[in-house]
This record gives sequence, structure tokens and C-alpha cells, in this order.
Amino acid sequence: MRSINVSRRIPSSPANVWAVLADVPNIATWNRGVAKSFATSDSTGGVGAQRHCDLVPFGELEETVKEWDDPRRMVVSIDSAKKLPIAHGEVTFVLSPTDDATEVSVNYTYKPKFGLLGQIMGSLALDGQLTKGFKVFLKDLDVASQR
Repeated sequence: MRSINVSRRIPSSPANVWAVLADVPNIATWNRGVAKSFATSDSTGGVGAQRHCDLVPFGELEETVKEWDDPRRMVVSIDSAKKLPIAHGEVTFVLSPTDDATEVSVNYTYKPKFGLLGQIMGSLALDGQLTKGFKVFLKDLDVASQR
């Protein structure tokens, strides 16, 4: 498994940030890395909520919420990653209140496809691309949580 970590101080309350993250099926309305998203389960929030995401410029994810600690922590499992060099992964979001903002940290652990070649690709390029993508994700979350 490989792991990346990013964080950002968002000048909004944990409740506002959580409200954006907790709208599980509608991530495409604020995250520019997702072209289309929708619920694939009856539940649209909480443990067990599932969604499908079509990514920009290509790729698809099937995800399931594994942990839900409103408004502090959410863990989302990447169950399937089509057209991507990722076998599966897990994203942990942690929201920590500060005096006038929320510190949001993202830990992404993943298993690359293609065995040893995938591990090499991960260390040479994929980790950097994912880090960049999650930094953009946090910028988009920042904007969306202040609406």
C-alpha cells in the first residue's frame, strides 16, 4: 500500500465543511475532478452510503462510506477504480476546529495495479499526481464550504 497526506486550513466552521463532504452523491457539484456523480445505494449519507464518480479527464470510481463521525471524520473506501492504475484505496478525512477555521487533513492509502511495476509507477509519478489532485480537491472544498 502507498500513502499520501495533504491538509488545508479552511476559513469555515467544521459544520459547514462537513455539510459539503457529507453530501455524498453530489461531489460533482463542487469538485472539479469529478465530471458526474450519483448515489448507488438507498442511503445518501452515513456508513454504507455508496456513490459512483466519473472522473475528469477519464476514469470511474465506485466508493463506499466506511466510517462517519459527524463532523470530525469520514472514511471512504475506493471499491473499484476503472481506467486508473489503482486496484483499491481508502480516503480518510479529518476535520479539526481551530479558532476561526477548520483544519482538514486527507490521508489516501492505495494499492497500485500491476504489482511491482505499479509500485515503481507509484513512487515515480502517481504519488505526485494524487497529491496534486487532493490539493485541488481541498481548494474546491474550501470554496464550496464558504457558499
